[in-house]
Amino acid sequence: LAPYAKEGECELRITAKAADEEAARALIAPVEERLRARFGPLIYGADVPSLEAAVFQLLKEKGLTLGCAESCTGGLIAKRMTDLSGVSAVFRGGVVSYATEVKHTVLGVDQALLDEFGAVSEPVARAMAEGARRVLGCDLAVASTGVAGPDPDERGNPVGLVYLALAAPDGTWVRKIQQGLGRERVRHVSASHGFDLARRYLSGLEVK
Repeated sequence: LAPYAKEGECELRITAKAADEEAARALIAPVEERLRARFGPLIYGADVPSLEAAVFQLLKEKGLTLGCAESCTGGLIAKRMTDLSGVSAVFRGGVVSYATEVKHTVLGVDQALLDEFGAVSEPVARAMAEGARRVLGCDLAVASTGVAGPDPDERGNPVGLVYLALAAPDGTWVRKIQQGLGRERVRHVSASHGFDLARRYLSGLEVK
């Protein structure tokens, strides 16, 4: 089983010893049932290699496409998607809007939002996702903006503060996270949170 938690993904492996496979599966079944009852919607799949693979499968099943607008993750969301074979059927592309002016000129983020709230903010994350959905022509778009480190940004936002957004035809959702230090960890966990937003939406779960 593959659950998703605040700090990222983890894998739970259930093993059993028995005379044959059928008997082993019979031993495993009640344990899996208890784990599913405990973790509920945090579980994104069984025998699934990664969170992005689960999102890929859901997109294929529903005939939808995904795009992304990335700042602090620097293209990692797009990389993790395009590492999957056959993903061109559902993934439209991504914009790495690392510079503030790119958020404005390419994604169409209102300059007034950038001036008032700064690039690392809920309104800008929301506008980035909506801009990516428009520019890339995709059904869903994930956006990331935050401070990967090693230092706070010019507005004093701490390292590890990240806003993730998901834009869909029926609304836009934003998640704020605050993680521990470590540039690569911040980027990886942030990308996973972006995938989790998409996974929840595609699964009909509450997006939060």
